[in-house]
Amino acid sequence: MTKPTAQGIVDAAVATVRAEGFAGATSRAIARQGGFNQALIFYYFGSLEGLLLAALAQASEERLARYRAAVAGVESLDALIPVMADLWEEDKASGQVRVVSQLVAGAVNRPDLSGRIVELMEPWFELARETVERVLPPIVPARETADAIVTFYLGVNLMTNLDPTTERVDAFFGKARELAPLLAPLLDMLDGASRTPPKRR
Repeated sequence: MTKPTAQGIVDAAVATVRAEGFAGATSRAIARQGGFNQALIFYYFGSLEGLLLAALAQASEERLARYRAAVAGVESLDALIPVMADLWEEDKASGQVRVVSQLVAGAVNRPDLSGRIVELMEPWFELARETVERVLPPIVPARETADAIVTFYLGVNLMTNLDPTTERVDAFFGKARELAPLLAPLLDMLDGASRTPPKRR
């Protein structure tokens, strides 16, 4: 048997979570998925939890890179919404939604995992803030709006554990895509109102 690299073990962990969920991602199942001795998990990562954190970090970083590239040239909210809807469809089809949602849901009552997950979310808050500042009028509080967006999107991912059909989330993105062209004039009005000085009495 060829000794796998640490990266190969992480890949096996991601594949196991995608196929069997957090509860099924035992050291034995991951080793079986990757075709290696489960002792190597502890050799490279110290614990199963350490491996699962590495798997989540990899999934998050890969997803973040795709999102950052996708929204880089977007300058308006009506253009951003269909991009986000497309990213959701891609994540769902690739199994990324299942991997992230399973790992986050499984870590809720695990302090050794949950603290690290919050750290991994920080770049997402930063990307959301940068994007909000670019696509929304200055009157909109960028930080609070970004926090709300990331929190909402995390909830969307976790919802897939309760509704594996994703019908509700799919319907939301479908309606958002449909209404996106109507947002531009509304935001222009909001921006114009924020720039108009109050009348003197």
